[in-house]
Amino acid sequence: MGTNNYFRNFNSFPQQELLNSLTKEVIQINGVECMYLVRSNTTSKDKIFNEDVTARFTSAKKMEMYINTPEGFEGAGDAVSKFGLDVQDELNVIVHKERFSEEADLLTPREGDLIYLPLGKGLYEVKFVEHEKPFYTLGKNTVYELNCELFRYNNELFDVPDMEMGAIFNKIERVNATTRKFVMGGVDSYKVAENIFQGASLETATASAKVSSQSGSVINVYRVGGTFEIGVPIVGEKSEVSNSLISIDDQVIATSAFSDNEEFETDGDNVLDFSEIDPWSEGDL
Repeated sequence: MGTNNYFRNFNSFPQQELLNSLTKEVIQINGVECMYLVRSNTTSKDKIFNEDVTARFTSAKKMEMYINTPEGFEGAGDAVSKFGLDVQDELNVIVHKERFSEEADLLTPREGDLIYLPLGKGLYEVKFVEHEKPFYTLGKNTVYELNCELFRYNNELFDVPDMEMGAIFNKIERVNATTRKFVMGGVDSYKVAENIFQGASLETATASAKVSSQSGSVINVYRVGGTFEIGVPIVGEKSEVSNSLISIDDQVIATSAFSDNEEFETDGDNVLDFSEIDPWSEGDL
């Protein structure tokens, strides 16, 4: 015997549309306006770790999402380690399927994309997209549940063109990106986050970077492209400041409070003599 024809629990289009519109309205009323950042595809891939060498985010779309853990973040919480405070927050959010496709220009959310939560001003990486929960209510699924973890910055590039939103993500990159220390021949100040270069112009530059911070004649830079030459002036795109480059130190990382590259380099040189053919020999080579 088949199902009762007089009860249409899973194939009534009007009921499905009613549920769909009510779900959309509930999320818009009780949700939070977040930003969804789409990870751009790249042709560079680490074949060992099977991940992008340099991920890039070029757009941030505003959309409403319902926080499915109103009592707080999930995950292991906060723990103090040898590297400082380790925050392991997890976030579950629900987004309406139709609203997502309208705003993000994607069919479905993707693992690896980011969500910016304005409540805590934090970035969260999508780890899993659940598309069958709740399980076919009235025969149709209307939402995605996104399981996210606190984003750990790893030199990703943010190029969001929107001035307001772009400033948020540009700052995140600037204060977290791996930097190099440039010692200049002058103390004229460059502007924070501006492009600096060697050459006739930024378009034809032989080397370029962005300014993370400056203290006197020392500037810390990130997004380094090309090879900077000692003794050649470095020009600021906006400030138009021009100072000669005296030295480069890639062991000091100003944006990392726990960077000990220089200490390892110094102690390693005291143990091993790399001027020898075989630094592990007894001194006879």
